[in-house]
Amino acid sequence: MHQPDENQIKTYKQAAAFAAEYIACRPDLQTGQEFPMDIWRKMGEAGLFQIGIAEKYGGTGGGYLDLLKGGEAFVKSGYNLGLAVSWLYQQIIAHYVINVFGTPQQRRQYLRAAAAGKITLSFAVSEPGHGARPKLLTTKAQKHEKHFVLNGEKTYLTNGPIAGIFIVIACTDDIGTKKHFTALIVPRNAEGVTVTPPLAMNFLKPSPHGGIKLENCVVGQRFFLGKEGSAWPDIVVPFGEIEDVVMMGPALGGMAAQLTMLMDTIREHQTEMNRVLEGELGALHALLQTLQIIAYEAADQLDRGNASPIPIMITFGRLAAEFHTGIGQMTDNWKIHTPAEYDYLHRDMGSLVTLKKRLLQIRQEKIGRALLKP
Repeated sequence: MHQPDENQIKTYKQAAAFAAEYIACRPDLQTGQEFPMDIWRKMGEAGLFQIGIAEKYGGTGGGYLDLLKGGEAFVKSGYNLGLAVSWLYQQIIAHYVINVFGTPQQRRQYLRAAAAGKITLSFAVSEPGHGARPKLLTTKAQKHEKHFVLNGEKTYLTNGPIAGIFIVIACTDDIGTKKHFTALIVPRNAEGVTVTPPLAMNFLKPSPHGGIKLENCVVGQRFFLGKEGSAWPDIVVPFGEIEDVVMMGPALGGMAAQLTMLMDTIREHQTEMNRVLEGELGALHALLQTLQIIAYEAADQLDRGNASPIPIMITFGRLAAEFHTGIGQMTDNWKIHTPAEYDYLHRDMGSLVTLKKRLLQIRQEKIGRALLKP
């Protein structure tokens, strides 16, 4: 397995220390409606946006396992899933989308700015009423010699309300039965771009989600990203799998923080030992250790360029749901009065489990169909 170097170990420690100092002491992050730009700027000043970006572009290097571990440390010490989601989403776009598919000029321009915390990135795929189902997407990019004219609307964009750069996935060819999509870099201040108001969300706060409207937005050739017409298989599908793996890190951190707070509460109020309670705690701890091994292996496989780790992702999702149910039942059955930080984390972990449940089912069904083919 990949062994982190000194710079990457330093980054994990920085993430934990930053979260403990600036995030854990801010309960308002879980209840407020405004995104904390002051913290976002401090994260840039602390170098947290450098992880996963090559040193030649101002980063500290590292891959998906480093991002996962950084997210784990951040949530374990800061008790906030939402901010970790926004942070890692930014890093995945930089590490995969721009670094792999960008031109040398695009990499120099956007990766340097991202590493310094000077721009925020958002990946624009989903649309109102259509989600991210390719057959239903209607945003189009019409070609005119060396530029495209974009028209359409995107929604549920992580970091959308604060993004300076949008990677827009638009249909550039719908002749025949199959649509072809192209990725285009669209600056927030480009003519024809309207950023819609933030979506009201009661979970994963303060991660901001919103949308954009595109009306005759002209995008020149220097803003093309990757190969024309192949963005869906090249960028969108792998991005979704990478996101699922890297976001295991914040989930691990959330589970670890919950378990630590639960044990602290039990020590404070439990006057005598109870073997049944000890057994339940031991089972949860063992499950968390297993989840960590699974997550690290999935990220390491991505870093080594192996086949998509979907079986590992399915296993992680099922066991994470088991952990969430188990720790919830434990606090209820033993009438353990948990602190507010625990309750917020448990709420957000439940939201993550629910969001991933349908995707988990789709992946399982796909494997099942392949197994049943004659």
